[in-house]
This record gives sequence, structure tokens and C-alpha cells, in this order.
Amino acid sequence: MFKLSNLSSLQLFQLIRYGTFVLIGICFAKLQLPQSVIGQFETFILVSGMVSFFWVSGIINSMLSIYPKSKSEEEKKAVLFNTFIALLFLSVTAGFFLLLFSQNLLSFLDKQSEGNLVQLSVIYLLLSNPSFITEYILFLNEKKKEILVYGIVTAIVSVAVAIIPAILDYPIEYSMYGLITVALGRILFTIFLLNKFASLEFNLQMQTANLKLSAPLILSIFVSGSAEYIDGLIVKAKFNDMFFALYRYGAKELPVLLIVANTFSTATIPSISANLENGLKELKEKSGKLMHIFFPLTIVLLLLSPVVYRYVFNENFVYSAIIFNIYLMLIIPRVLFPQTILTGIQQTKYLLISSVIEILINVLLSIYLAGKIGLPGIAAGTFVAYTFDKLFLMSVSYFVYRIKPSSYIKGVPFFIYSFFTFGAFALSQHLFKTGFWGF
Repeated sequence: MFKLSNLSSLQLFQLIRYGTFVLIGICFAKLQLPQSVIGQFETFILVSGMVSFFWVSGIINSMLSIYPKSKSEEEKKAVLFNTFIALLFLSVTAGFFLLLFSQNLLSFLDKQSEGNLVQLSVIYLLLSNPSFITEYILFLNEKKKEILVYGIVTAIVSVAVAIIPAILDYPIEYSMYGLITVALGRILFTIFLLNKFASLEFNLQMQTANLKLSAPLILSIFVSGSAEYIDGLIVKAKFNDMFFALYRYGAKELPVLLIVANTFSTATIPSISANLENGLKELKEKSGKLMHIFFPLTIVLLLLSPVVYRYVFNENFVYSAIIFNIYLMLIIPRVLFPQTILTGIQQTKYLLISSVIEILINVLLSIYLAGKIGLPGIAAGTFVAYTFDKLFLMSVSYFVYRIKPSSYIKGVPFFIYSFFTFGAFALSQHLFKTGFWGF
């Protein structure tokens, strides 16, 4: 029988959140919304995430490395509240600058509505991002069932408020209004939890100390994570909303893997921070289990993705399967976790160095390959750059801190699975070229 743990509840929550937006996308496709309209909705999501993903992840990860080392319960409560304040402050700052430049720097993102989507994205940003601490407040207080209930309720409401306006043939902006309303409800619940589990007292010294630790992490996540958004900007600049929708629907990794891997990485940071040897053993054991689950799924999806896209979405999105297959290959570096180790031992400066190199490779290679082979070239650049990032961090862990890859990676299954994954990808490309699928 499945036993719900603190980690698995957080992973399930992230899966539900991810599945919510996948389901919304599927419903939009099944409702036969024009690809240009879907592209506008994807732009709304892109803009709100583009200016916030890095500092949200950096601050949360920093909190998770500090929280276990707090000396008292009062100090732990203070960490929660001051993390929320940092998220709130940066949300307001990001929203201000986004509005300031929306009419020039970002105006090309919203060609049809003259900046309206950017303005809606700012509102969504201000309400949504501070509440990302909610699930971690519950996680750190071991409220397993509450995490799932929170995830399920917000998912059901989010899908409803996004899809019902489309069914009633209202403009796509009404779906955005719906998500903004859900974001308002989420932040109100966050305030309720803070009142219950946190000490509502601003601590400037703690803010300064946390900033010093999180700054390199924020910068590294910004540099490495911005590749997804830069790729989107390249597509927006070179193609219209129809092609942007095709790219966004294809630019997805193996469903579930990205969320499970990121959540696992984040939730393992406290274990690494508390005891390195035990944390490495946990990392090796559980990452091995991820391989046994997700590599076989990847191999199957590599071969069947055109059929999946045709029937899950519609035949207009079959081309997205080519991009999707390239993103599926990210499973190979994704199941390696040197970044978790370096964050846990609070050596985040190397993450920044690696991220700078990664983004340079990504941008230059994506632009070059986009000119050669079109949209798939952008995805290929992402794969090469992300793989380099993991190899660099593994090298740092070994040569600087003497942490052998064998201490946190199950090598034999990793190399066997990687070999068959490359083989499945090559076969899938051959089937595309020969017209095996009949389209």
C-alpha cells in the first residue's frame, strides 16, 4: 500500500500543479481554439514566469538550507515570515520594472493587444509569486495531507476558471482573469498559514544573511533557467503566435519527471545540509528509483509522441512532437543532482559560474541551429547546454570537494538507460523522416 511521506506529498503537489496547466492546454486544443489565441494565453504564462522564476527558486532553496540549522522554534518561525517578505518585495519590484518597460522592451510579446497581456501578467505575478512559500510552510511542518488538499482544490478551481470562459466563447482574457482570482485566493491562504506557523516579525539581520546566501543561487538559477524564456523570446521574435503555440506545446520535458526531479532536489537539500554522508546515500538511492521509473517511460514516449500529440491535442500540433522528443532527452542530465550537493553544502558560487557558461552555449547554439533547422534547433541547443551544466558541476564536486560521482549516482543503470534512450531517439527521427506515421 502506498504510504504518503512528507517528500511524496510535496512531489504530488507539484505534479498536480504541473498537470493543471497541461490539462488547460489540452482542453484549449480540444475546444479548437485558434493557435494564435492559445499563443496569447501561453504568452501570459511566459511573461509572469520570465521575471520571477529565478528569485522565487533561489529564495525558497536558500530557506530550505537555513531552516534545519535554525537554533530554536522561534528562529524557524522567523525564517518563514522573512522569506515571505523577501518574495513579496521582489514581486513588487519585478512588477514595477515589467510595467515600466512593457511599452518598449516587451511590447513585441503582445502584438495584438498592445501590452494588455503584459499588464495582466504583472497582476498575476504580484498575487501568485509570494504564495509559492505556501506548500513549503506545510512541508516543513509535516502537513502531508494538507499539502495534497491544497493542491487538489487549487487545481480544480484553476482548470474551471480557465476553461469555462473558453467554453462560453468569451475572449481568452477571461481565462486570465480566472487565474488571477485563484492567485488572490492562494495568497490569502498563505497569510493564514503565516499567522499560524510563523513569527510575524521583520528581521533585517536575517534578511541580510539570507540574501548573502541566496544571491549566488538566484543569479545561477536566473542564468541557467532563463534559457527557457530566452528560447521563447527567440521564437516570439522570429515567428508569429501560431508557431509560438507549436513551440510551447512541444517544449515540455517528460510529464512528471521535471516536477518530481526538481522537487526531489529541493527537498533533499536539508538532508545534505544536516549530514553530507547520509544525504549522499539518500540521493543515490532515490535518484536510482527515478531512473527505473522515468527512463522506460521516456523510451516509449519517444516512439509514440506523434500519435500522442495527434489524439491528446489535435493533428495541428503533431509538429510539436519533434520538439517534444528533443526535450525528452533532457532526462539524461536531469537525473543527475550535483547542484543539490553544492547547494546543501552552501557552495552556490559554482552554480553561478556553470550557469553563465550554460546560457552562453544555449543562446549562441540555439540561434545558430534555429537558422539551420528551425524550431527543433532551439530545443537542441537547450539539451547541449543543460548537459554541459551537469557535467561541470559534477567535476566541481569531485575535483574541489572530493565527492565521487559513484557516491550519489547509480552508474550502471544510468549508462544502460542512456544508451537505449539515444537509440529510441534516433529511431523516432527516422520514423518522422520516412513518414511512417502517415503525416
